[in-house]
Amino acid sequence: MPDTSASAPGTVPRPRNIFDRYHAHVYFGPDTVGQARVLCEEAGRRFGVAVGRVHERRVGPHPHWSCQLAFDRTQFEALVPWLDAQRGGLDVLVHGLSNDPLADHTDHASWLGWPSTLDLSVFGR
Repeated sequence: MPDTSASAPGTVPRPRNIFDRYHAHVYFGPDTVGQARVLCEEAGRRFGVAVGRVHERRVGPHPHWSCQLAFDRTQFEALVPWLDAQRGGLDVLVHGLSNDPLADHTDHASWLGWPSTLDLSVFGR
């Protein structure tokens, strides 16, 4: 499993296009909720990705407020570099989708920005 504790960007797994489907979870807080909304809405418009609800609370394994973007391998190569360039300091968890949600959030997890420690207890851990 990759280490998802806080460490410098560049020392954590970077997203790679090796799955059929993906989620990107844009993390934000009270001071950056507007920035996150604009980023996610623009990603939806530009790339045709599915934009989930903007959660102004912790949801699932995510230790921060978040918004989910759902996309596939054909959208990956354009979306992920754009997200990295446009995220404006927001951290983004990107993971492939398999049939194993725990592995998706650990083994298949990569980051744009700083990683966070996920709450794996939601997966029975």
